[in-house]
Amino acid sequence: MKPTLNPRISISYTLLLALITVLLLSGFITNFLSFTSLGLGTIIVDLLIGLLLTYTVLTLLFRYFSRIKVNREYLFFAAFWFLLLLFTLGKIMLIDENPIRERILGLRNNLLYCLPILYVPLLIQSEKHVQKSVRVLLGLGLALCLYAMFQFFFASNLPLSFLVLRGEGAFRFYDQEITRPTALVGNTIIFSSFTLLLFCLYFSNYLIHKKRLYLLIVGIVLTTNIMTFTRATLAGIFLSGGVILILNYGRFTLLYTLKLLFAFIILLSSILFLGYLYKDSFLVKRITSREASTIHSDQGHFSMIENSISYLKEHYLVGSGIGSQGPSSNPETVIITDGYWFQLFLENGLLLGFFYVTFYFLCFYYVLQAYFKSKNDHLRYLCLAFIGISVYFYAASFFNSAFIGRINFILYWILFGLIMAQRLILKKNDNAALSH
Repeated sequence: MKPTLNPRISISYTLLLALITVLLLSGFITNFLSFTSLGLGTIIVDLLIGLLLTYTVLTLLFRYFSRIKVNREYLFFAAFWFLLLLFTLGKIMLIDENPIRERILGLRNNLLYCLPILYVPLLIQSEKHVQKSVRVLLGLGLALCLYAMFQFFFASNLPLSFLVLRGEGAFRFYDQEITRPTALVGNTIIFSSFTLLLFCLYFSNYLIHKKRLYLLIVGIVLTTNIMTFTRATLAGIFLSGGVILILNYGRFTLLYTLKLLFAFIILLSSILFLGYLYKDSFLVKRITSREASTIHSDQGHFSMIENSISYLKEHYLVGSGIGSQGPSSNPETVIITDGYWFQLFLENGLLLGFFYVTFYFLCFYYVLQAYFKSKNDHLRYLCLAFIGISVYFYAASFFNSAFIGRINFILYWILFGLIMAQRLILKKNDNAALSH
């Protein structure tokens, strides 16, 4: 079941491109095209997710009744997703007592925004479409980075609608004239984490294909990231970049391990030396938690973490209710705003929360396995990027909630879906070649 408008235009591919485009530009749509209190960008993204869900279900039903086989790898992840949906719906309807609006939005944020893992591998069946989808993401992402630079340098002359999403204030520090850029994709931690996703994609692409243009763009993306003054992603650059380099060049021998250890010591020594030389600079004070805004932020984070752990000890089975802690929660009743893992377990309880975490790590393992088994350059670079950004998101989710930010969460699952689609296409082509 693959309807087309004409022999050259695929509806499924067009819907994926529409989702990527609207998702990346939703901030501009909300700020400059919305005429109601509702964010038009969010509405369009949710409508597109609804279309993808409908298209996926209809395609699966058509294949079932037509007795068209579906790949086992795809069926495994689809079945896991549907089990999560079933358990989550059961908890929402039978256990949770928080407002129904929170529960519905929590279901959307935690599961429906994962839908690309079902849609993309099922309906994107062309290598060309996989590659073009990634190019659109990279191109629009670079444009957002350039816009963020524009925000950073001309913030004092720009109206608020050009700096942040409607209804938010500019992100600044105490006693500083610095305005942190957002490119209208969310708050600064969401945007800086998005730039890290771009870094992983462009850096992996450079390592595999050795095009100097990608290295130049990596420099632009990193510069944009630094302009946000976000500590987590500054550390994430080294974490994700290091993992990507190790996987790309590593042979895991004793000699290689010694070289890696030596390189790490040199890098750490250089960072500490530079930090000492510029110990009174704002960036170093920010990183070392000696700046007033940072100190206040850290105190708030640790207090929320303590409160969430205390609540979980008393309500470890059912938690506080799905949607009660995430992006759409009530600010007056929320227990923790920073730390996605704590939010996940608070909303779902330990059992269902563990089920979600298992799903995430199975996806990570699938991609790691695909990387080591594949010789296809395009698939390998996508796998490297996914592994790199996953390591950051999984580590940072103890301290921030950038992972569940709409743009990052949906793009993360689009990337996973594209990896599975590419892998299934390659397997199909290999089987066709063997049959001949």
